[in-house]
Amino acid sequence: MEKVFSGYALFFVLFLTGSTIGGCFPTVEELAVHGWIPPDDGSTEYYGLAATMDVYGFNLEHGQQTGGFIWIYNSDETPAANVVHAGWNVDPESYNDSQTHFTTSWFVEESKKGCLHMRCPGFQRTGGSHPFVPGQVINPVSSTSRRKQYTNVRVSKDQNSGDWEIYFGFDGKAKIIGYYPRSLFTSLSNKPVNIVFGGFAFWKEHKPSPPMGSGIAPPKNAASFSNLKFFDAAGNAHPIDHDLAHVSDCYPVTDVRDGMFSYGGPGNVC
Repeated sequence: MEKVFSGYALFFVLFLTGSTIGGCFPTVEELAVHGWIPPDDGSTEYYGLAATMDVYGFNLEHGQQTGGFIWIYNSDETPAANVVHAGWNVDPESYNDSQTHFTTSWFVEESKKGCLHMRCPGFQRTGGSHPFVPGQVINPVSSTSRRKQYTNVRVSKDQNSGDWEIYFGFDGKAKIIGYYPRSLFTSLSNKPVNIVFGGFAFWKEHKPSPPMGSGIAPPKNAASFSNLKFFDAAGNAHPIDHDLAHVSDCYPVTDVRDGMFSYGGPGNVC
């Protein structure tokens, strides 16, 4: 695979995530991500990803946002983006605080429908006693000089229902917490999907660029994704043991080696 995504593919990732901060000022978006795009011959198709992410906190201002995510998306014949994503972020604009949150959302470009967490219809919680819900604060977070705190996140399609399931675990095994019904989407559950994962940083043009990851560039003490696994249509896991296409500019990202990569860097440098 080529070492960069097409502009077409990257547009949809930026479109969804950028829509969460909006406002009167133009925004700047930077990604440090790896990803997988299904080949044209249909020989390989994956329908989910699981990853372990170390999670961090920063004192950000309104108009700044940073975090680490899994994005799954495709487009229908319009074309129009269908997207679901999950991960962690610091986003004072959405939460009115500068804490680190578990974040998930869905979006369909053509209908202009979508929702962050459970603020409008969409996400369906499953039964059980899982302590985390979308939007919940993650605490404590990692320190570059002391213990790291980890989240385990999985986004994958249920092969029977076609719903998109969200799994989450904090310093423990990821467990299903809910799902996005296939009925929300125009194409996400019946076409091959693209999978993108890594760090992002957004800021309004009048603000400084925020840190990404741990705030330290790779390799030493940088944030990481590890235990990377794709899931096929039957729900079978496929560990990622090879490098993938990547996008990075202002913030670096390392190659995937043994199911792991590092990413991110300090603020005020973009």
